[in-house]
Amino acid sequence: MSIAAQLLLGALVVAVTMIAQAGFVAAAFAASDRLVPPRFRSSRLASMLMLAAATIWMLAALTFAAWLWAGLFLWLGAFGSLEPALYFATVSLTTLGFGDVVLAEDVRLLSAVVAANGLIMFGLSTAFLIEFVSDVREEEEERIIEKGP
Repeated sequence: MSIAAQLLLGALVVAVTMIAQAGFVAAAFAASDRLVPPRFRSSRLASMLMLAAATIWMLAALTFAAWLWAGLFLWLGAFGSLEPALYFATVSLTTLGFGDVVLAEDVRLLSAVVAANGLIMFGLSTAFLIEFVSDVREEEEERIIEKGP
């Protein structure tokens, strides 16, 4: 596969993962705003559970991306079975890059695209979680001020 084809295909998959992650983030904020009753938010335990749920939810977004990349590798014939394709996608997406499983030379540029995709996704996940924690803390502080001394 040509360099241009690898970059174009990689950019397409990155775009799909970014759209999916944006959907995960939007769903998390919507669920937090609409589904979590205000009285539940009033304790530290509730805040902790909401943060844990948000973290697991973002892990699901990253897992989706790994499966999408693995599917692409299988479709391209880069791997003969799901396990090495998913393993390679996960190791590359997390930028760990053990190097024990590698892509063939004709598609190896995609491994760099997967790693770049992982950097972006982990950065966005981190930004979302920081914003989520900030929102939860802000609500907590507002409740404390409302109750008074």
